[in-house]
Amino acid sequence: MDELTVHSVLDMLPDVFYAYDTSGSLVEWNRRLTELSGYDDDEIEGMHPLDFVPEEDEDMILDAIDSVLTNGHVETRQSALVTRNGEKIPFEFNARQISDANGTVRGFVGVGRNISDRRRRERELRRERDRTRQIFETSPIGIVIFDAEATPIEVNDRASEILGMSKSEIANRSYESWNLLGSDGNPVSDDERPVAAAVRTGKPTYDMTYGIDRPTGDRVWLSVNTAPIFDADGDVVEVITSIADITEQRNRERELRRQRDELGTFNRINEIVREVTHALVSAATREEIEQTVCERLAASELYQFAWVGEYDVVEEGLVSRTSAGDDEGYHEIITRRIGSDQERPAETALRTGDSFVTRDISKEPSLPAELRSEGVNRGIHSGIAVPLSYGQTTYGVLVVYASRTDAFSEREADGFEALGELVGFAINATESKKLLTTGSIVELEFDVADEDALLVPLSRRADCTFVLEGTVPTSDGQLLYYLRTEGSSPERVAEVANTFSKVEDARVISSHDDTGLLVLSISESLVQLFVEIGAKVRTARAQKGEEHLVVEVAQDTDIRTLIDSVQSSHPDVELVAKREVEPTEEGQSAFRESFSADLTSRQRAAFRAAYLAGYYDWPRGSTAEDVADTMEIAPATLHQHLRKAEGKLASAFFGDDRA
Repeated sequence: MDELTVHSVLDMLPDVFYAYDTSGSLVEWNRRLTELSGYDDDEIEGMHPLDFVPEEDEDMILDAIDSVLTNGHVETRQSALVTRNGEKIPFEFNARQISDANGTVRGFVGVGRNISDRRRRERELRRERDRTRQIFETSPIGIVIFDAEATPIEVNDRASEILGMSKSEIANRSYESWNLLGSDGNPVSDDERPVAAAVRTGKPTYDMTYGIDRPTGDRVWLSVNTAPIFDADGDVVEVITSIADITEQRNRERELRRQRDELGTFNRINEIVREVTHALVSAATREEIEQTVCERLAASELYQFAWVGEYDVVEEGLVSRTSAGDDEGYHEIITRRIGSDQERPAETALRTGDSFVTRDISKEPSLPAELRSEGVNRGIHSGIAVPLSYGQTTYGVLVVYASRTDAFSEREADGFEALGELVGFAINATESKKLLTTGSIVELEFDVADEDALLVPLSRRADCTFVLEGTVPTSDGQLLYYLRTEGSSPERVAEVANTFSKVEDARVISSHDDTGLLVLSISESLVQLFVEIGAKVRTARAQKGEEHLVVEVAQDTDIRTLIDSVQSSHPDVELVAKREVEPTEEGQSAFRESFSADLTSRQRAAFRAAYLAGYYDWPRGSTAEDVADTMEIAPATLHQHLRKAEGKLASAFFGDDRA
């Protein structure tokens, strides 16, 4: 190939070509060098390599040239091509030694390549890597990169925070050592672990839920995504895994589900309560009421067993009155062992008047280990004990068992408390109804020395005799006691009465020497307790710290249960006489009952309060303002109630007889 052809070929090269002799003088070059450098052929001839590089790279270039000429190495260096006008173009230079036929070194030749585009791409790649690294490190999502053997090779800060371990602890932990749980809480098999599955299938996964235990012992729930990375042969070499802490979200969802389930259960309880209410309407006796409640509750899929118990003074503990469902005799075991030093839930509810909820029978501290085990073995896991009360009277306790833990939430317990009050009211109504409809009655006489019975300590401290004229309930739950006094001035008696905590107010209605009429506004009363039980108080007389009561009850009333109910709150009440008597004044009683049924509760209370206060005496014992003030209502309201009651009385007495 002739020299012209060689030069033509060199000029066609896209890169710079150069040839230097051993003194460092440029002897051969191509057109590309003059185009880029800005020097013409005359100027460029004989220029030294250092004339084309920045000053800061001169030592590096000289070392490379020396290595080429001295050792015969091929050297490559990156620097810049400095043009005539001072512009620096990024370049990569290489050089290799040239020798003649005798082996004498004649210089070196090389090619210089413009690497501006490469540098730009490298800068872009670095920026991309930096950006990716920043995203990796600052991501709010935890990221862990695994190799094909499921060994962690990269961990970001968020993943370290979520997993509760340092990056090095995560990297040094084997994949199999993680206690990984599925969304159902069961352990995940090795093949189904997310990284292993991604390596095996080569497919990404999304929004998989797993639980994992931190070294501290607390469990964190994760939403996991995986993406496999492949090499040129299509083999998985890495798996990028993102993790998000969804523990709070999962807890919120679980709480929402619990609330929805609880609401559904509560609605079903309300339905049961409505069914029981309807059934109670037709129940004629206490036994029917209790049996109806137990059967309806036990028939529901929500509950396993229900029973009603009451305190028995002979047994000195609870005894079962009725039951429904199947508890494999557990309630019998409970009642047999009640009365020991350790109080059971049903006893607590009966004593305090408050419901007692057992959320998990296996952990209930009020039950001995043996009874807890007996319950669990019979499939009983939770329960509730609800007092059956009306006013101050507790008729017994309703106990319900369920086969699931936490079956009685706060809302459900509220529903059962309402049911307990409803049943207590129904029992009271049937007991009272028996007294009104029975053909014969039983008269009971009691001597009372109980200090909690107001007239006992009041008669002693006031040194007088009291005769109860009547009582009137008020709208705010208080009771008006109308007392005839003898032996002490009514004013002094009222002053003494106002020192008692049970007495809200004591007022003199009429006074004449050492006799008079008082009205006491009180919060609780032994007389009212008898009325709530279903008895009718005929007389109540107290003198010098002793009170004597005569009450009437229906013939089939359980006298022992009545006495137990009274003595549970007033132990110093003694039954001294019991006799069966025939009701008198049947026509008058029927008329009174018919007329009373026609009055509203407020009309009846106002009418009775006015009568007992002497409003209808002549001269009046009390004015309408006095009576209204005692009842804490407006005089106009009292007059309205009285006019209505008087009109109904006249209508009942005269009927259609207007002649």
